[in-house]
Amino acid sequence: MTMLRSTLLRAAAAALLVGFGAASAAEAASPGAPVTLRLGYLRGPEPLSISRLRGTLEKRLAARNVKVAWVGPFLAYAPAAEALNANAIDITIGSSSAAISSLVGTAPISLFAYQWDAGDSSGIVVRNGSNIRTVADLAGRTVAVNRGGTGDYQLTKALEKAGVASTAVKRAFLSPVDSAAAFANGHVDAWSAWSIFFPTALVDGDARVIAQASEFGSQNAVVYVVRTPFAAENPELLKDVLEDLRESARWAQQNREEAARLWVQELKLSPVVATRVSNYRNDEPVPVGEKELVALESLNDWLVSSKLLPKPAPIRDHVIAVGR
Repeated sequence: MTMLRSTLLRAAAAALLVGFGAASAAEAASPGAPVTLRLGYLRGPEPLSISRLRGTLEKRLAARNVKVAWVGPFLAYAPAAEALNANAIDITIGSSSAAISSLVGTAPISLFAYQWDAGDSSGIVVRNGSNIRTVADLAGRTVAVNRGGTGDYQLTKALEKAGVASTAVKRAFLSPVDSAAAFANGHVDAWSAWSIFFPTALVDGDARVIAQASEFGSQNAVVYVVRTPFAAENPELLKDVLEDLRESARWAQQNREEAARLWVQELKLSPVVATRVSNYRNDEPVPVGEKELVALESLNDWLVSSKLLPKPAPIRDHVIAVGR
């Protein structure tokens, strides 16, 4: 269990926000002046991380006189969304459930790309010695989740599928690193884990899965979010960003061993965990079209009906159309 906590602490050790810079990235002194694109990144194996680590976006945008600035890492989508709202970054990444939550107010942010999730890289885990065998066994127990994010969503969805009242389970609202510590020390009975935390718990934390996201009908996905004024001023730039993300996803699928080495170096994962991460399905991000909007609106309705959102988010008012 010490190994689990140590691994995750290293993976998120740099999670304090770095300086954002006060100037708007889209402001230019004159036509043709350089533009700075500020990307808020999370510690994870998504295509945005691959683009950053391989330097492909800088090369692609150099011809447009665009300078790329990487800001982060952020521990989760919520603080990255705050940075978007504060005009401290221009683009970031998050889960669709967390992103929808950020659209309920009047935030000047929009979705421009969507990455379907196969549901193989997240779920609910318990310690191997636990007598919890199914989701139904969670009644009366405590589960670590990140409030309003993927963990919270997954647990609610899994309980619904199992016919267990959401109120029958106590939630411990913790950050991923604190969840790892609480799980390792036996302070919670289960953990609704995601991203690199899910395979790390399984490999390094002596844990097992009682419900994988694909088994309880998770509608969660990865979305790419942009500050709306930046998108309005730089529409062509988003096309280049999306194409680079798509190429990064393809690279990861075609070079799994090399991708695993990236995750060992960047995310401080053990080789076994990194190999597992690189073998998860990693779909290419796509523009937010009607199919993606239907999925987002279905999730939006479910979040409201499950009382995870106070009211529906006006999703269609927060979508930027990027040509395929």
